[in-house]
Amino acid sequence: MAQIEDPAFTIRIEAARNYVEICMLGLWDEPTARRFERELRSLLPALPKGGCPIGQQNTLFDSTAYAVQPQDVSAQLAGLAADPSIGSRRIAVLVSSTLSKLQTRRIAPGYGIFNDRDGATKWLFERDD
Repeated sequence: MAQIEDPAFTIRIEAARNYVEICMLGLWDEPTARRFERELRSLLPALPKGGCPIGQQNTLFDSTAYAVQPQDVSAQLAGLAADPSIGSRRIAVLVSSTLSKLQTRRIAPGYGIFNDRDGATKWLFERDD
């Protein structure tokens, strides 16, 4: 398992499960968003080569302790969400408020949005038949 702990976020990769879990905390500024992107990109190569190339992992964002973000941070995160070089097979976001849900839909319209971890995890690992 590869992991990065930061006061504003935690990124954990479980290579054996092709799983990335990201916990986002508090209110960010642009330098925090850039640091997050840099750390995420540094950890993604920990995913197994061949068995699960980047883009085929399942990712869970826990944003239940993450504030609604200012526009500049939202714009940076929207650009990151749209970058196919770090995309995932499926991405679920845990939210704790309606406002957070609305911001997530605007930033990342293709992500699954959930209020409970069990539902998000079940959806992430469903087969695409």
